[in-house]
Order: sequence, then structure tokens, then C-alpha cells
Amino acid sequence: MRVNYGQTVHGEEEIEAVVDVLRTSTQMGPRVRDMQAQVAALFSKSHGIMVNSGSSANYLAVELLDLPEGAEVITPALTFATTVAPIVRNRLVPAFVDVAPGTYNIDADRIEAMIGPKTKAMVIPSLIGNLPDWPRIAEIARAHGLKIVEDSADTLGATIGGLSTGLYSDISTTSFYGSHVINGAGNGGMLCVSDEDLARRALLLRSWGRTSSLFVESETIENRFNVELDGIEYDAKFLFEDLGYNVEPSEISAAFGLVQLKKLDRNITAREENFAQHLAFFRDWEDWFILPEQLPASRTGWLAFPLTLREGAPFTRRDLQIYLEERDIQTRPVFTGNILRQPAMKGVEAHTDADGYPAADAVMRGGILLACHHGLDQPQIDYMHETLRTFLNGKK
Repeated sequence: MRVNYGQTVHGEEEIEAVVDVLRTSTQMGPRVRDMQAQVAALFSKSHGIMVNSGSSANYLAVELLDLPEGAEVITPALTFATTVAPIVRNRLVPAFVDVAPGTYNIDADRIEAMIGPKTKAMVIPSLIGNLPDWPRIAEIARAHGLKIVEDSADTLGATIGGLSTGLYSDISTTSFYGSHVINGAGNGGMLCVSDEDLARRALLLRSWGRTSSLFVESETIENRFNVELDGIEYDAKFLFEDLGYNVEPSEISAAFGLVQLKKLDRNITAREENFAQHLAFFRDWEDWFILPEQLPASRTGWLAFPLTLREGAPFTRRDLQIYLEERDIQTRPVFTGNILRQPAMKGVEAHTDADGYPAADAVMRGGILLACHHGLDQPQIDYMHETLRTFLNGKK
């Protein structure tokens, strides 16, 4: 039996939606606009700007902050590369904070110690779909005048006390990658804002910086032939207000994603149920594993089921991973581990904690991700637990 770490899950309805696009027009249009409105509402934001990936959404989000070169941005040391990359590429300085054990998310108690005169913003992921303490983080941000980017690539529709996590951020981003709680035919992403000026600039940056990207009907005579550049009459189709990119989404991705959105609550429920089964299984093995902890009153669709080996466990992560992989159960480490130890960070300027990053380092040494997605069936979960039980009993 094969157990994939993550997989896309779709049916005939998604296929029909994609074929309908192919029969009409693949040009970015009404489906993208509909997808933007629906996802923005999930984050309690006024505007959604769909792009080609969650990574692109993060790049635009950090650029929209418009911070001075050398400004510091609070972010956790345990992360994903494209949470940190936009900070570095915008010539900003990541200020790394350790995570709270068992949560895999930034330790809110450690944030203020890393805030200094150069600190201007926070870029914080809901890593693996688990939610950091957003109310506390927002309170700290308000006290210090900091902007918040919520990197919600790993989850969508998450709530705390029934309220959207987007209520705590200035900008929220998400991803429709194939392994996520919904997907956009394998890819896609979005950033969501309520500020009109930020939304306008995001649309420009998404589409080369061209003014015509702001027009729904960009080909009309009134829109095109009403501008001058340095006294020269010009076609607004090629009026560049900003130096942007091409990170436009696909109408196909949006059509697929709109069908998936109808299944979002069902997918979250399935992931919650799978997570609960894994948690119940590993309760018998807490001497060897640090189990995942979730914020009280929060609801989320976990991307995967995370564990961290305790010191003194009679086996290594490598031992466990190889045993499972040899039996067709896919595994992953927990993303970057302590990203400061990754080759990509060598020589990169960063503000670091003099006390180090013991929790992120522990995850880097002993963290493992197991399948928890909504495509799992009960026989697969049973097979995972039977295989794990055999391995663990053999280590007693």
C-alpha cells in the first residue's frame, strides 16, 4: 500500500470547470475575479490579488510594505524558504525568533526581545497549517507600530474563536499548491488586503507594472487613448506605472480552485479527523515524541502531522524515515529546520538571538512530517499505524 505525504484530490466537477475554460478563453478574467473575492472574504479582507504561487504572493506582500533598505523584519527561525527569501531579496534584514516547542510556530514570548529601532514589520507563517498566537502577535505589533504579513500558505479558512486569522494582519497570503487544503490545478496563490492603495499597487506589480492591468475592460478606446507621456500621446496598454513582474494567475487555476472552495470545509474536517487519529495513536509513545500542540479555540486544516523525537529516544529520525519510506509511507523533515543552518543563509545578514534557537534546532535534528491530507482513506491510516507500531515495539 502506498501512502503519499501529500496529493491533489479532485473529481469530475473540477475537470468540467477546466474544460469549460478551454472551450471559452484561457485569458485571466471572471473566474480569477470570483476566486479573489471568495478567498479575500475568508481572510476578512476587502481585496484579493491572485497570483501564480504562494511564493509570488509573499514576494509582492513584502514589496508592498515599502520598507527602507536595512529595516529588520521579525520572522521565525523554523520556516519555509520563500517566507524568508522576499525579506532578503528586498534588502531587508530578517530578525529570527525561536519557535515554541510542539507548535512549530513563532514563540510570541520571545518576539519583543528581538524588536529594536530598525524593526518595521513581521512576516510570520502558520507553519504546517498550525496557528501561532495571532491575537498576542497583533497586540505586540500595535504596541511597536509594526506591520504584519500573515503567511498562510499551509492553511486556508483557519479561525481563532470562530474569527478569521486575517483580522490580525495587514496582508495575508495563501497558496493553492497541490498538497494544500485546496489547490488550483496544482498551483496558484493569493495575497489579500483591505487597503485600497495596497490592492492597486499589488495589481500593478502582478502584471508588469502596466496601468492596463487595473482595467477590467482594458481594450476600450476610453481607457487606452487618454494619456500623454512627456507630451507624447500614448497607448495606455503600455503605460508602466511601476517596475513589476509577470506573476499572473491562470484562469484554469481559478476555475479549478472555485470548485475546490466548495469543498473547503469538508477538506478541513477530513484533515482534523486524520490529525485526531494520529494524535490518539502517538499518545502511547509520548516518552519518545513531542506531540503537536494547537492554540485553544483554533480550527485549521493541518498540512501534515508533525512530530519531534525527544532526546534519548532509542532511534533516530533517519532510522524512522528509512523504515517508513521502505514500506511506501512517504515522510518529510519539517521544512528548513533552523534556516540559519541552511546553505542558502550563509553570508546573509540577519539579526540573531544570542541565546540561539534550541527549539528550532531540536526540530531540525528530530522533526518529521507524516501524511494528514484529506485524500487519505481509513485503510491507509490503519496501515501507517500498524507499520509505526511494529517499528516502535521493536525499539522497546
